[in-house]
Amino acid sequence: MDRLQAPAPLDPLQELQAGVAFWRTKADASWPADFHNADYKSWATEKRDFSDAWWKPFLRRLHDWIAIRPATYAEVTERFVERRDALTLAWVANCAPYRDLDITGVTWAQVCGFADLVGEIKPMKGLPSPVFTSKFCHFLLPKVFPVVDNEGSGNRWPHYQQYFDHVQSLWASTPDDTRTALIAAMTEAVAGAGAKPSPEFPMVNKIVELRLIGRQHPVG
Repeated sequence: MDRLQAPAPLDPLQELQAGVAFWRTKADASWPADFHNADYKSWATEKRDFSDAWWKPFLRRLHDWIAIRPATYAEVTERFVERRDALTLAWVANCAPYRDLDITGVTWAQVCGFADLVGEIKPMKGLPSPVFTSKFCHFLLPKVFPVVDNEGSGNRWPHYQQYFDHVQSLWASTPDDTRTALIAAMTEAVAGAGAKPSPEFPMVNKIVELRLIGRQHPVG
C-alpha cells in the first residue's frame, strides 16, 4: 500500500485565499464580510482616555470578541481601574508616537511597555493571555498590534511578544512582488463587501492573520 503523503505546503497567496475562505464560512458579526473594515474606520474616531465612559463599551467589545473568559466583568474592571493611570502614561509613551505607522515600522521594545501592562489586566494563573492582550491592543492600534485568535490561527504563542515577532518575521520574509500580490488580493476581498479598505485598515496584520488561518484551515 502506498504511504499517504502530506499535502504540499501552500504558497502565500494560497494561504491568504484559504484564510479568506475560512473567514467567510463564519459570516456573522464577529467575522464580518468586510474583515472589520468599517469597524477600523469607526474605532479610529474613538478617544483613548481610559475613562469609565470609555471602558464600559470597550469591555463589551472584549467580551464579544471572546477575550475575557473565564474572568468576569468585575474582575477585569477592578484590575483595569488599578492600572488606569499607568495605562494612560504608557499609551502616551509607547503607542501615541506610532499611530501613523504599522507593525513594519515599530519594534517590540518600542510598544511593549503598553502591551505588557495590558497583559496584567486579565487575571491568569500563569503567563498573561496573548489573546486578551492582542485584542485589547488591536482595538486601539490595529495597524501595530496583530490579533491572536484561538479558533482561526490556533494559539501556539504562549507570550504575545512571540506572536508579534512572528507576524513581523513572516511579512519581512515575504518577497516584494508577493507582498504586492497579497495586498491586491486583500483589497479585492474587502471590496467584495462593497467598500475599498479604509486608511485605518491594518493591511499587513490582516494579511498575515489570514495566512496563518489558511495554514490552520487549508481549503480541501
